Amino acid sequence: MDWIIAFRSPLLTNFFQYITWLGYSDFLFLFIPFCYWFCDRKVFGALPQFVFISALINSFAKSFFEDPRPDNTLNIDPWLDTIDPSFGFPSGHAQLAVVIWGFIFLKSNNISIKTIALFLLVSISLSRIYLGVHDVTDVIGGLILGGISLIFLELILKDKIYFLNKIKPAYQGLLYLVLFIIFLLIWPNEDTSIVIGLGLLIIGFWLGQYIDQKCFKFSNSFNFSLKFTSSIIALIGFIALDQIIEKAMTLLNAGHLIEIVISSFILGIYISFISLFVLKNLKLQKTNN
Repeated sequence: MDWIIAFRSPLLTNFFQYITWLGYSDFLFLFIPFCYWFCDRKVFGALPQFVFISALINSFAKSFFEDPRPDNTLNIDPWLDTIDPSFGFPSGHAQLAVVIWGFIFLKSNNISIKTIALFLLVSISLSRIYLGVHDVTDVIGGLILGGISLIFLELILKDKIYFLNKIKPAYQGLLYLVLFIIFLLIWPNEDTSIVIGLGLLIIGFWLGQYIDQKCFKFSNSFNFSLKFTSSIIALIGFIALDQIIEKAMTLLNAGHLIEIVISSFILGIYISFISLFVLKNLKLQKTNN
């Protein structure tokens, strides 16, 4: 990996250090909910679950292969936890870049959005090599896993996977629960906080969608300014709720794992139901009932 040093320059370093932040959870946990609220939920409704599942699969693969990252002397990523970094293979940034920006590229009819999505997919993936935190095989592995996830998502949305289309909504939650338990049982190491957090986020998100579909059927607004305003309000609520839960757990002296369990489940429900329910009472969201 020493060869990458020859390609570095102050301009490129600044660019890739900023662009790589778009692949970290600090950004994604704001961007993915915003997409759910702002975009057509008939199209983007399944994206959050697939992003969370893809992140879970990536964490499992990292723990399973235990492939170390390149030498830390090459690392110029200001966002990476150098004290307790995760393993290298496969690259989570590359994998999620394909799932998220690849999905947006496929679903958007706007050439400008398609261009930006493709640019970000490539740039985020390359940033991991340039910043010295992944080698080429890590990134290729992430791109392949992301590509498989994206193809699977497209097949589901196009009703190409017969048995999944026949599962009733109530049983989908049971399927998620079974997958969650399986991941817990086969997790390669003792630290299961990631699988618990992502697993309960997925289940919470599903439960919110189920309540919505059964009782409310929240509709999408076609008014751009209204959609943008309501999405920003929902996002502010998401950040505030996360902070409230964190402060409450601190006051109650709850352990880290308990905080993960409660926050993940509640935030999952918030994205798919609570936020929309609040917006409805603010006259910023309608139902189809």
